[in-house]
Amino acid sequence: MEAFCELFFDNLATLLGVTGAAMDVGNLAGLGSFSPATDLFKATVTSEWTRIYYDWNIPACGLGLLFGNIWFAWLATRLATKENRLDVTAQPYGMNTTVIYITIYAISLPGLQAGFAKYNPGTGASDADSVALGKKAAEFGWKVSVATNFIIGFMEILGCFLGDLIRNTVPTAAVYVPLAGVGFVWLAFSPMLTIAKAPMMCLLPFMVVVFGFFGNVRYPVYGKVTFPIALMAILMSVIFGWAGACKRSTEEIGGAYGSVTVSDFYNGFRAIPGTGASGTCQGTDGNAAKAAWKTYAFKGDIFGGFGSGLSGLSESSLMDDFAAPALLFGMIGFLGTMTCVESAEAAGDAYPMSEIMIVDGIGTCMAALAGGMFGTTVYIGHPVHKALGAKIGYSILNGIIYFIFLSTGLFACLYNVIPECANGAILVFVGLLLARQGFEETPERHYPCLLLGLMPFICNWAWLESDGNASKNMGVLSLGPSGGIVQGIILAALTAWAIDRKFEEVTVFSIIIAFLSLFGIAFSHNDLVYSYGVWGAEHQTLKVYADGSGVDKDTGTPEEAFNGWRWCVAFFMVAFFAACHIPFQKGNKYTKFEAIPPRIEDDAEDPYDYSVHAAKEAAEIPK
Repeated sequence: MEAFCELFFDNLATLLGVTGAAMDVGNLAGLGSFSPATDLFKATVTSEWTRIYYDWNIPACGLGLLFGNIWFAWLATRLATKENRLDVTAQPYGMNTTVIYITIYAISLPGLQAGFAKYNPGTGASDADSVALGKKAAEFGWKVSVATNFIIGFMEILGCFLGDLIRNTVPTAAVYVPLAGVGFVWLAFSPMLTIAKAPMMCLLPFMVVVFGFFGNVRYPVYGKVTFPIALMAILMSVIFGWAGACKRSTEEIGGAYGSVTVSDFYNGFRAIPGTGASGTCQGTDGNAAKAAWKTYAFKGDIFGGFGSGLSGLSESSLMDDFAAPALLFGMIGFLGTMTCVESAEAAGDAYPMSEIMIVDGIGTCMAALAGGMFGTTVYIGHPVHKALGAKIGYSILNGIIYFIFLSTGLFACLYNVIPECANGAILVFVGLLLARQGFEETPERHYPCLLLGLMPFICNWAWLESDGNASKNMGVLSLGPSGGIVQGIILAALTAWAIDRKFEEVTVFSIIIAFLSLFGIAFSHNDLVYSYGVWGAEHQTLKVYADGSGVDKDTGTPEEAFNGWRWCVAFFMVAFFAACHIPFQKGNKYTKFEAIPPRIEDDAEDPYDYSVHAAKEAAEIPK
């Protein structure tokens, strides 16, 4: 039960979080748009986007979760039968948190804004035209999002050919970078900020999780039956929130903030006047909860978008730009899956890499076919569930309950009765444990590499915190794209090989990354390019940026703004410098002058332990 609650609320936390982001996108592209249009058209774009999200997208997510959870339960049964064990834990399966948070602003927002521009009736349109065209605009943004999601799933399937190769080639520190990065930044750091925003509602539930999961304190109910820690934390947050723990004043702050109220500032939409009018935070507004129940509970056009969303693939004006990022996001997905398989094997359950990647991709494609904008994936956290005593049943139960829950319209109601931070305490626990595992499985000498690999994840958080359009730090925009996963793996691998004095690997890998930097896959970043109304880094376009014409032929941006070639030159410099060491290294067949110590192949060796090296050198002195 403890393991099921942890997985259920882990998925719920992701769904609640991305729902907030999706509502944010609907407001930005509709009611918050500065483009000239009728107010009714703008309002319709926002309201129709919300309806599509709950009626078509959310049920599709339930279908994907059902498929993946059932499949992984079957896979665990096969492993248990093969090895004659009863302690096999099924791989947890859930929403693809990292990729969803990226695509919601990198794909859905510009797609919805493009739909707004395409169907904008102008300021003189009739009410009937404003409503009809507003619905078409919202549906356009949804179709583009679904089509991109399908491409991401297809790319995850193709990852089955690369997973084992990458896993067996790059250093352990690089393999565990996605696990530690997502765990620390997205599952621990980000939810902790939400907890800090409303301490009266969230701090005590957080400490309950610390007492229960880290301190192993249990709270008996009857006999040996104990109250699930995760459920206790959730209930506390809900009770405190509805008791008024996050209520704020609706008085205007004044001064530089103008008509923004205290509640707008803490509970609203980017401190915009009127967005915190209820005076309380999301999940504790009675009027919003009643409206959600009346509108969506056991009613609505459930699965009404089945199959039609893939027509977005024909929107060549946008898909030409979105196909390349989708391929990259798919690569991010299978790199994360690779880490999850490695993590499960370290915990004692060895699953086939290729099959898990294929199932991941099929689950995402199945959700897209049903109208889903969000992908699913094997979930980070297998060792946590195993430590909580999970076996196989928790996965089956999670899939069935979510399918029923998400396909009946109840999720919209739950979103409006559970505060944002209610799941935060559980996520912090999971995130910290995953980050810890990254260090436990990594040789001590590579700890700096793992820490370096976390930095792109932090940059990605900073970039998304401003929706990708407010950061003026070019370093953040260079390291932060693509969830930080690609950049984190590259930095960790290069530095790990450098510490181990593996100059051949550094040379070859740097040359490969140099070419990838030209095509937007690694480190390419362009100085603020205006795209679909959002200022951000056009870092994910598969093309060579500098063509000698002086400006980019598609965007008209001056060539000097394109920085992919700078990273290309920099990595070639690293490759040349590393290659210069090869003729001077001990143990190398090409060595002419043995001036550099040999490669480190033993994980127990520590290049920082100078006493050991001094002893070795002394032993080599002829007596």
